[in-house]
Amino acid sequence: MDKVNTKLHNFIENANGLNGGNIYLIADKSHFSYKQIYEMAITFREILIKEGIQKNDRVAIYSSKNAASIALMIACSLCECIYVPITSINPANRAKFIIDETAASFIACDELSGQELLKTDLPLKHFHTSNGINLFSHSSSKKKFHIGEDSGFILFTSGSTGTPKGVVISHAAAIAFINWAAKEFDITTKDHIASIAPFNFDLSVFDIYVTAKMSATLHLYTEDETKNALLMAQKISADQISTIYGTPTFYSTLANYGKLNKYNYSSLKNVLFAGEVFHPENFYILLKYWPNKNYTNLYGPTETNVCTFYKLDTKNTNYAVFPIGKNCDFALLLIVDENDNAITEIHKNGELLVSGKSLFNEYWNDQLKTQSSSFINKDHIRYYRTGDIVYKDNSENLVYVNRKDRMIKKNGFRIEPREIEQVLLTFQNVSNAAVLLSVSRNQLICFLETPDKTEEIFLKLKLFCQIHLPLYMIPDKFITLVAMPKTSSGKVDLLALDKQL
Repeated sequence: MDKVNTKLHNFIENANGLNGGNIYLIADKSHFSYKQIYEMAITFREILIKEGIQKNDRVAIYSSKNAASIALMIACSLCECIYVPITSINPANRAKFIIDETAASFIACDELSGQELLKTDLPLKHFHTSNGINLFSHSSSKKKFHIGEDSGFILFTSGSTGTPKGVVISHAAAIAFINWAAKEFDITTKDHIASIAPFNFDLSVFDIYVTAKMSATLHLYTEDETKNALLMAQKISADQISTIYGTPTFYSTLANYGKLNKYNYSSLKNVLFAGEVFHPENFYILLKYWPNKNYTNLYGPTETNVCTFYKLDTKNTNYAVFPIGKNCDFALLLIVDENDNAITEIHKNGELLVSGKSLFNEYWNDQLKTQSSSFINKDHIRYYRTGDIVYKDNSENLVYVNRKDRMIKKNGFRIEPREIEQVLLTFQNVSNAAVLLSVSRNQLICFLETPDKTEEIFLKLKLFCQIHLPLYMIPDKFITLVAMPKTSSGKVDLLALDKQL
């Protein structure tokens, strides 16, 4: 019978006790057993305690994907503090904002990220180096924050106010998803799981902790590796990967450019995808190379992790769109109209509300948003407003339609155009900016109101964005306008701009 796991570190503790010799992580040809990772976590815990870490302190982990970063996450759980993963694809300025915003007491960096962070004005003091990770103490703000019970980690996503938004996830919320996923996808000690997502992306919760729960093996693939379709096609075969959880963009690139016909994928059983719409034409290309696999569409914003899922019928060759399915057993769903009245009819659009055990704690340092605008009480149940418009099909499966607001998804990342626009408005001579997604080209297009028509402006804008935005938020194309089209109310006419895409 499974032991009851109440904290995230329990998964590693249990795996170490039962299967300490099993290989937990494979990264850059190095193998790490559960015993080695647990001992590394214990060492990090002792170092942090010696430096004075307190319950609910924040530890920012600004690093590429590696074994030491995962050990630090476990150490944070052991210390009853909160870890904040910041992928190394974020520029140092954005990492600095997140560190300041969370008033992180400690920062862990790999060599390259640490060098970039030291160029900022953060008051850092180096106190330890171990396993390729540099640990710094940070003279953080003494301001008091509201911190929910059982908080485990904070995932920062793009924010509609123009700055990144921190989603605080509790141990209990993460564990509800972890336990469900391990059972639903029949993960065992023999599984080899591919780590595709960066650690600040909620897909990585599956990778790190579902693997640990079942004493399976996780293969850490770097950002550069996952972008290389030819390399990933070879690695998935050579590493005998059995389960992959990635974005449709990852699979589409793999199907179209990976030359999958060259390799054997008999070990592969679960192909899980989430984060954005998977266009059926790309899915059918993938299916041609990977037949007889379990394909599942998983849905859920960062605030809920996964809350619905749909297992594809691979014999159906007529999908126009893939449903997002029905609720996971820990989630409650409700569809409402514009007046918040429940919708029960099929084929009627409404906003999806979600409640249940996987729901997040709060938005970091934003009690107003936590308490009001993002939630609604219906029949004495607190629901989260996803902002996603859905309907039920004839089989009672949910189908995603579009967004209620401007938020967009690109390559699985949630992007608030306002955050990009706010950055661009600080660029010289830019008086207005509007960012849209060209769905057909999967490109971020930025319209700028500026008198500067020189060719050099485009290169300068790219370099400027590289300093202030993560790679996935940098516009693919800039279009300069003398004046933005406006609506009758004086706002930027986004529909008029959309017609120019």
